[in-house]
Amino acid sequence: MKNILFLTAFSIFLAGLPLMASTQKVTYTQVNFQPDQSYQTMVGWGASLAFYEGWLTAHPKKAEIYDVIFKELSLDILRVRNAYGYDNTMITKVKEFNQAAQKSLGRPIDILTTSWGPPASLKSNNDRNNGGTLKYTVTDGKVSFDYAGFARWWKQSLDDYNKNGVYPKYVSIQNEPDFKATYESCLLNPSETINANDTIAGYNKALDAVYDTLQKRNSIPLFLGPECVGIGYFGQTSNGVERYVNALNINKLYGIAHHLYHGTDEESPWSSADFGKLGAYRPQIPHFQTEYSRGKWFPLAGMIYKSLNDENAVSYFFWDLVWPDGGLVDIDFPWDVNQWTDKTKGYQRTKHFWVFKQFSAWIHPGWKRVKVSSPSIMVKNVAFLSADRDSATLVASNTSASTSYGLKPTIPGYTIDTMVITRTSATEDGVTLTMPTDSVLIAPQSITTIAMKLSPINTSADLHPRSESPTTLATLYPIPLRNEGRLRFTTPEPGSYSLMVYDLRGSRLISQHLGTLSPGEQNISFHRQNLPAGTYLFRIESNGSEAAHGRFTVAD
Repeated sequence: MKNILFLTAFSIFLAGLPLMASTQKVTYTQVNFQPDQSYQTMVGWGASLAFYEGWLTAHPKKAEIYDVIFKELSLDILRVRNAYGYDNTMITKVKEFNQAAQKSLGRPIDILTTSWGPPASLKSNNDRNNGGTLKYTVTDGKVSFDYAGFARWWKQSLDDYNKNGVYPKYVSIQNEPDFKATYESCLLNPSETINANDTIAGYNKALDAVYDTLQKRNSIPLFLGPECVGIGYFGQTSNGVERYVNALNINKLYGIAHHLYHGTDEESPWSSADFGKLGAYRPQIPHFQTEYSRGKWFPLAGMIYKSLNDENAVSYFFWDLVWPDGGLVDIDFPWDVNQWTDKTKGYQRTKHFWVFKQFSAWIHPGWKRVKVSSPSIMVKNVAFLSADRDSATLVASNTSASTSYGLKPTIPGYTIDTMVITRTSATEDGVTLTMPTDSVLIAPQSITTIAMKLSPINTSADLHPRSESPTTLATLYPIPLRNEGRLRFTTPEPGSYSLMVYDLRGSRLISQHLGTLSPGEQNISFHRQNLPAGTYLFRIESNGSEAAHGRFTVAD
């Protein structure tokens, strides 16, 4: 332990020196943010509690673990497994996760529920595992898949969630529809395949059935899909992401979701071209990377960087939030303390945890990615500004195994008041560094995060003009809101509008698509969802610009 403490202290000392070694002189290069060149707006960071859920709910140290995975990571979206109809204990676990996240975070967490496969009664192979497709009948040579039964199952699933106080914001109707797994799975091709070799239901028709059925509900989730295995096969005849999306009604899909298990060089993803190819595909639709967990710790930074920088993804999910011998948190067998690696804890943060945290703890929903320069092609920079531009974060990944680089972040029109610098490397896990000046040293093969507080130069601090026009004010009533309410506002022009709800700290809690609206007075229903009692701010946005704003109070 003494040696570890000495090495950590010594590495922090070295981080503040202008010379890393007697043979290398580090030049500090100005790194410029370009706030007027912005890209995607961040929706949030996610991870899954799917499989081994019972290990977590039974763990004696679960309260500590909840704080680690939710609060410490500042997690925004929790992906859970829809097991309605075959695992009656799942809803209790998800309810606990939902409540624990809100307690740890001090705000509700968004829920993405994904089907790994429907119950056996809806499967062609009468088995929820081992692939198969949706159940079908053949009458006079015509094949009819049970899309209606699949849609009813989804409706019943959401009814059960809501009855237990869980309101999923996102739904993905089928996990990896292009992969036949020995565990829960269900094959769906982009469109129906009926020939001498295959009889497989169409993802497009399954989405239609579920989407249309759920539109009749009071609480309507947003649809993500198709959650294919990876991003390879682009432009090929195989069932890649674009083949699925091209076959469906794009108006029913809020975001394009996929995984990263092929199409990337997982050992060295920094030069992969597939991220950029997918980013150029339907860029007007938000892209979500909803599952990945494989490979070594440093390439994970590359997977995140390429997703944010090349694909313009609005969300990045790690697969296994907790998992025995893996995941972001390595969880020990909860029923026997003698099997614990650390007898006082029963869990460990993995190296992947620290890499993921370098991004998730410092980049938040509603922040926009902006263009930023770099001191070298070996340093991969990604930068974000908060919605009100009082905060900024730069994450610099040094891909060189031997060379250090120095940088001085600058943001035109703003002064940098404070900086918090953290670093993860082969010998460091999220270490907070103190630099002697505003110059930051980026060590070899490391991920360095610079979180900055900003002040505008000669800019008014008022978010809104003091004299409000009627077209910029909105009301949400009744006051206080207890459950259901009505949102009234005026739209100045036709367009697609969204509602954003924030707490008083500026953290975005709800992002809800309101649809395509005509000019004039609007009166739209609003559900409290999981908001705790308190006061909140909201904005109505269209094409990234504010159309109206207001505040409201929630009471129990």
